[in-house]
Amino acid sequence: MKQRITPSLGVGLFFLALAGSAGTSLAQPVIVNGASYDSTAPIPPGSFATAFGQNLCGQTATAQLSASGQYPTTLGGCSMTVNGIPAMLTYVSSGQMNLVVPQTVGMGTASVVMNSGNGAANGSMTIGAAGPGVFSLDGTGMGNGAMLLGTTWQMGPFSTNTDGQPTPVSLFLTGMDLSTAPAVMVGGMAAQVTFYGAAPGYPGLQQINFTIPANMAGVGRVPVTVTSSGQTSNVTYMSILPTTAMMQGMPGWNSGMMVGEDLPRGAEMSSVAVNPSNNTALVTDEAGDAMRVISLSSNATLATISLPAGSQADSVAVNSAGTLAAVALTEKGSIALIDLTQNQVSSVIGTGYYACRLVFTGTNLLVTNGASGTVTVIDTSTGQVTRTVNVGFGPSGIAVSGNTAVVANMQGGSISLIDLTDYTVATVSLPVGSRPGEVAISAAANKALITNPMGNNAFLLTLDTHQVTQVNLATASGMGPGGVAINGSLAFVADQMAATVSVLDLTAASVLKTFPVDPGPRALAVNAAKNQLLVLCQGTGTLDLVDLGSYAVTGRINATSGTASGNWVLPAVASITPNTAKIGSSFTLTIGGSNLQGVTGLGFRAFGTGMGGGMMGGGGSTAGDDPNIKVTNFSVNANGTQITASVQILPSATAGTRQIRLGTSHGDMMGPLNSAVFTVTQ
Repeated sequence: MKQRITPSLGVGLFFLALAGSAGTSLAQPVIVNGASYDSTAPIPPGSFATAFGQNLCGQTATAQLSASGQYPTTLGGCSMTVNGIPAMLTYVSSGQMNLVVPQTVGMGTASVVMNSGNGAANGSMTIGAAGPGVFSLDGTGMGNGAMLLGTTWQMGPFSTNTDGQPTPVSLFLTGMDLSTAPAVMVGGMAAQVTFYGAAPGYPGLQQINFTIPANMAGVGRVPVTVTSSGQTSNVTYMSILPTTAMMQGMPGWNSGMMVGEDLPRGAEMSSVAVNPSNNTALVTDEAGDAMRVISLSSNATLATISLPAGSQADSVAVNSAGTLAAVALTEKGSIALIDLTQNQVSSVIGTGYYACRLVFTGTNLLVTNGASGTVTVIDTSTGQVTRTVNVGFGPSGIAVSGNTAVVANMQGGSISLIDLTDYTVATVSLPVGSRPGEVAISAAANKALITNPMGNNAFLLTLDTHQVTQVNLATASGMGPGGVAINGSLAFVADQMAATVSVLDLTAASVLKTFPVDPGPRALAVNAAKNQLLVLCQGTGTLDLVDLGSYAVTGRINATSGTASGNWVLPAVASITPNTAKIGSSFTLTIGGSNLQGVTGLGFRAFGTGMGGGMMGGGGSTAGDDPNIKVTNFSVNANGTQITASVQILPSATAGTRQIRLGTSHGDMMGPLNSAVFTVTQ
């Protein structure tokens, strides 16, 4: 297959990654790969790069291609040179400039000058022959990769066969060395590359075509990397559908889990947690934007809880009391707290770009933000974000034992250890090429198990000595491990590609047994009360019940059963006028944005204070709102684009910043409001 991308699709794909910032402004300009945002990899001539900094350009502008197929070297009154050579620019703003590295730049360290029109900022980059970065559809360098079906140019999921032939997939990237053939790894297994080269019409954009092997049917959402001239890309994901034969006979067959070639399904199961307080399982549905509560006594779905539309619900966790659940809303940079006594969302709290894994420790919730390189600490008793901790590049899995949190930095290939008493961070190195994914901790063995989904192994970390031991997890199919759960000194590791689960003795660091499950085992949880292992199989949409005495699948639950009561859209704030006012003043507050129809009230909350229950209608305040700021005459216009309210700042108020919080019928909305900050002055 030699077909390449069409121009209209090309511009849509790479501007998803390039036109918006997935990072944060930095004190000194830092220049990274324009697709992966990797600051450690070389940046080849002719590839996309991104500079992050402050006051880089006085305007915000997005470039258009010229009639000759080139980008301008001056954009928004700003320019950039690499070793004195003008670079084409695709996007500029105060905190970010995107460029195409000039083709004639030589290897080694290159000096970069960014001219804002009012001054210059200096930086540097390492130029190398290869530094592949795969674009993601959400522009973060993580999540679903920029991949299209090679015959119709539609996005995934993908079947293994299309029209009777192996399914062709086109992947889009930058920084590949075109002098040698790249390698594409899907879930630790090599895919056949049929084409690689420049994507025509767009400087800096490259394309690889590959086919999906038939034995990958039903594996679900699995990681993908590209290696070019010894350099490996960031990890992105693709979803691979089961065959009709795999689904027949499953409990969800003929009730919503039908399979069509390369067609999305209404449910794609992503994570599972056990609530021992009432013998239920909590499962997240990333396609259906929902969380289901399933009885492990009757195998029936007790509740299906709607989550924000397009949130791609990922990891789910439950607190020790069994009263509160948390779900990572990956594509919303937020988490949802769910009151399990009412089975409803109580609040949405902003964390960082690509919130993906979470864990409760006491009343605190720790959340990894893959594209921000941080862990957010939330006090769930108050709804307060109390701290943001910098960890490694692309954090994924997280687990806690005592006062230590273990974080797997998937993109950076390392482990971060957070001391929860003072939040200092130590780094543990892993072998070159590692892509650590999930983490689980055995207190009995005093070890953390970290899976390496792009390899055939896992890492055992001794918690007190920080010693790392590799464990070979190669199965007969030779594919990579994923989800993990702990039971005493035993660990269970899922292999999505092979449809198996391995049992590890953590004390002996050896594999005791491997047993088969249904296709696409993506997440695991232990139900200690019944001596069961729950295996959430994305391929078949089933929750397999495995007896831990015999390691046999003794039952299957349809995890896709239950329809959400309608998805809802998070409100988004675009502007606040005014955004500052003096103590003792009164004024009309205007908030501009979108999807504001469902907002019933607002409040001002001082950073570092507590929060009570849900927001009251008509502008009423909650226990967490500043009582010295009074809100009256609250109203929302008919099309949900503007909120107005009368605000009075009492003389008893103190100077400082407040976060504006919106109340809705779905609880407090703080997730989309990280920038909704108001300042009170003397």
